[in-house]
Amino acid sequence: MRKKLTACAFALTLCLSALIAAGCGGDSNTSTTGAGSSETTAAASTADEGFYFELEGQKLTPGMAQDDMISAIGETDNVFSAPSCAGQGTDYTYTYGSVEIVTVPNADGVNEISTIALRDDLTSTPEGVSLYMTTADMTAAYGEDYTQSGNAYTYVKGNVKLSFIIENDEITSIEYSLATA
Repeated sequence: MRKKLTACAFALTLCLSALIAAGCGGDSNTSTTGAGSSETTAAASTADEGFYFELEGQKLTPGMAQDDMISAIGETDNVFSAPSCAGQGTDYTYTYGSVEIVTVPNADGVNEISTIALRDDLTSTPEGVSLYMTTADMTAAYGEDYTQSGNAYTYVKGNVKLSFIIENDEITSIEYSLATA
């Protein structure tokens, strides 16, 4: 049963990441920060003000420049690339063990993190929540200040959105993305 749930959660996460990365048919959800050191400062500021994911001791946030991410945690051999739907460049999906990070080009053509998704229960959020935990575990770590749409529970802090999908009182998806206005 757990294998089936893992496969379903992975498929759902992959589909959601592809939709977010593609950005077709609607408004773009990419940030419009400028290139260079200002992105590093903005990403570091977001890590202090909003939700972040920690990988290999480094804080990662949606909106962080792809180059800064690679400088912080290193390159991976597991990278998928595809032309950006918006025609601005290339979208990338990086897999680091149990974590999938999607980067897309922003308005300036600089790739930045669009989503960070946890793929299995071998990793957790900095607050200690992982896949297959319960709704009570989520609210114990993050509180009751969430919005709910169906089985999706979303917390927003700073400019980062942390989303949980819960099925039968079990977390089946955890994803960080940029909060949009």
